[in-house]
Amino acid sequence: MTLAPDATVAEVLDGIDTSPGCAVKDSFGCLDLAREGFEVLFEATWIARMADVPLEPGWARADDRFGDPSVAVWSNGVAGVTANRDGDFAGLSNLYTEGDLDDAWRGATSAVAASFPGLPITGYERGEDLDAALRNGYTALGPLRVWLK
Repeated sequence: MTLAPDATVAEVLDGIDTSPGCAVKDSFGCLDLAREGFEVLFEATWIARMADVPLEPGWARADDRFGDPSVAVWSNGVAGVTANRDGDFAGLSNLYTEGDLDDAWRGATSAVAASFPGLPITGYERGEDLDAALRNGYTALGPLRVWLK
């Protein structure tokens, strides 16, 4: 995973096993790993927002099987999300729904905000999920690319 926008291909690949199955998360979408035998697995957009919102009705924290206070799994029976804390940020990931996507984003955002009050919420999305996130108050921050060999 790249941690700086000026990382070079050599710096990223040095010291990792680049055999088939290797994946690289280009956090800034600026590397070209094609010459090294990698293909783009997917491209997405980083998103973020502040959320001081009450927990949406029906959302509840799932059993705490992780035993880790930096991770929380939430569900409302139709949708679910994983919240995680990394330093001064709350991550929103693994959002799924069998219902309305905008309802799921509103509820998931409220669940992550309830997990880690006062922290900005971040994640990355693409396609319909990106569109729904932007409709629900998130801001697009920049590209992300995942490469697979």
